[in-house]
Amino acid sequence: MRRMRLDAAAIDAIRDLYDDLQIDGHVLDLGSAGLEHFNVPPDDLTVHGGGWLEHGDDSFDDVVYFGLPDDPELFAEVARVLAPGGRFVVTFTNQLAPDTAAQVRRLRKRFAATPGFGPAESDLRTSLTGAGDQLWAVWARR
Repeated sequence: MRRMRLDAAAIDAIRDLYDDLQIDGHVLDLGSAGLEHFNVPPDDLTVHGGGWLEHGDDSFDDVVYFGLPDDPELFAEVARVLAPGGRFVVTFTNQLAPDTAAQVRRLRKRFAATPGFGPAESDLRTSLTGAGDQLWAVWARR
């Protein structure tokens, strides 16, 4: 994934989302953003470094991902390493996907098609009409 710079409002929106969802405990960050996306750091943050697939089943309380996952096996692997009740939270901006509605539908369908996840939720976390990045979030519980 190419590294992109988010505007301050989008970063604040991610932080607020993680606060609202109470993302904490042992968290896996697959988007490699690190602590920048947290107001309050989780107890333990594992930033994707390539070896996360070696983690055992139910290893993480929550998994976060900034970007647009394109690996069809990713959702199944996340469901495997995610503890019961934990969430997989995917965030992206209109910089990555100009047709945000189509991406939200695609992600919701991917959650629905992956055994182990409950119903997906989605939310626009910034202004739809204002200047700057439009930050979208799609997530589901295991």
